[in-house]
Amino acid sequence: MTDYARYQRAGRWNDAARNALWWSLYFVLAVCMQLHFPGIDALLPGLLISLQEKRWRQTVWIALICVLIQEGTGTLAFGATILWYGGLILLFQGGRWFFVTNSLFFVVLLSGALGLFNIVVLLSLTTLQKLAFPLERVLEQSLAQALIIPPLWGIAILTRKKVFRHAENGV
Repeated sequence: MTDYARYQRAGRWNDAARNALWWSLYFVLAVCMQLHFPGIDALLPGLLISLQEKRWRQTVWIALICVLIQEGTGTLAFGATILWYGGLILLFQGGRWFFVTNSLFFVVLLSGALGLFNIVVLLSLTTLQKLAFPLERVLEQSLAQALIIPPLWGIAILTRKKVFRHAENGV
């Protein structure tokens, strides 16, 4: 094996290790944020970043981890998180036909759509489970979710770019 081949192999390993470390730290910080701000999904901007990077294997793993974390913490029956992240993926895939997905404009537009989608998901699932639907609380949480996505996305994307300076679109 040539020195250049060893260098390339070591570089890929270093990138993979940095990527795993970045995602681990992101999950820890996002879960801590969710503990302090109930009703907010701080994991969603990470999944959005993974979708923007177009690394599908990574996105599947990130989505699976997010679903496992969120499904274990909620009071609704199993499936609310799958519906929530499925909505994100559908809105993202539909939006990429019309917008540049890495732009702040797209993220703000997607956040607004997700805020409305959050109301629909919660209304549907609480109705199916015959639970009370506290409209005012759901509206507040949906608005907070829509408002928190862009800044969390911005901070996460900036740190990701700093960690992976040499890569053009993240990792």
